[in-house]
Amino acid sequence: VRLEKTSILIALTAKGEIVYGGREIGLSGVQPLVKRMLQKEDVPVIIQADAAAPAGLLVRVIDEAKLGGAQKVSIASKNSKV
Repeated sequence: VRLEKTSILIALTAKGEIVYGGREIGLSGVQPLVKRMLQKEDVPVIIQADAAAPAGLLVRVIDEAKLGGAQKVSIASKNSKV
């Protein structure tokens, strides 16, 4: 099962970058992306957040995804490589 096909996978890096499909979309790109993707198919949003990512930014990404129409937003965390 490939997550890219069954969900909208957004990454949040330790530096605070918001990435989708290998390119940085920024906070302002989250809502339009989610809205566009949900028009095709109702899929959950998964935010893969680095453990060192700013918590306040993570909350804002969740809010933007919900404003884009996401019914289900999940968070997957990963540790920074030291």
